[in-house]
Amino acid sequence: MRRGAAPAPVARAVYYALASNVVVALCKFAAAAYTNSGATLAEAAHSSADCLNQVLLIVGRRAALGPPDEQHPLGFSRETHFYAMLVALQFFIVGGLVSMAIGAWRLWHHSGVDHLQVAFGVLVVSALAEGSALRASIRSIDRKRRAGGLWRWFRETGELENMLSVGEDAAALVSLLVSIAGTGLAALTGRPGFDALGSIGVGGVMMATAVFSLREIKSLIVGEAARASVRRAMHAWLDARPEIGRVVSLVVLRWSDSLLVAVQAELVERRDAVALVRTIDHIEHDLQKAFPAARWVFFEPELREHGEHPL
Repeated sequence: MRRGAAPAPVARAVYYALASNVVVALCKFAAAAYTNSGATLAEAAHSSADCLNQVLLIVGRRAALGPPDEQHPLGFSRETHFYAMLVALQFFIVGGLVSMAIGAWRLWHHSGVDHLQVAFGVLVVSALAEGSALRASIRSIDRKRRAGGLWRWFRETGELENMLSVGEDAAALVSLLVSIAGTGLAALTGRPGFDALGSIGVGGVMMATAVFSLREIKSLIVGEAARASVRRAMHAWLDARPEIGRVVSLVVLRWSDSLLVAVQAELVERRDAVALVRTIDHIEHDLQKAFPAARWVFFEPELREHGEHPL
């Protein structure tokens, strides 16, 4: 077995999202207090939850950097899964349910809104800030990994911090557009109920984002194979090795933002055990060099008489 490099430090996307959310949250709270706008208050609660979420992601990544020990031989990289689940749950509860509750309460009590132009201006500026943060978060993703498009990257990535940060920024931008629409309609029609509906719409966007994130996190917790293109490329690489007669089985498991690889293969006959060990070491080393994400490689030589997929 060969072990690769340790997990990367905290992703830049997390710091981008945290910095933008702190500034945006303060502006939204001030605007909500001044205008009595429910949509702006919901946005302020959402941005506050985002700030705490980014702190949780930073704590999770730092915990994941812990070195392997006797009880955790594969390290702590999956700590990020636990913290990511907390983030998604908080996104659902604070960002979603609280925003909906604010909107429903204001709709029920027919609460008025003052200085709608101020609330509208703050929301527009916030949308510009969130758009900038989203652009920075997307650009922090390796170009090769997002070559197939952001949707495919979301479905296949194991980089939970980046996934949640980009998802939160995208959801924040969409929710701001919903809030702007609600506040704008309230200003145009003189009916504050549109502002309350904007708050409910923000909650809906947040809850949908949380459900999608939880589904992706669940896939990683349960254990999911690397994407088919990676498995095919790795299989082709092994087939091309002159030391390998036949690949019996290949398992490539996503482990946080790394890969765990288990290979069973027939090797070209070697005269002694020392030569066999050296051959396996060379294959493992070269495999990790060709596929840097392969943090762990387990190579098991097999004999032809064992048949297909031996235990």
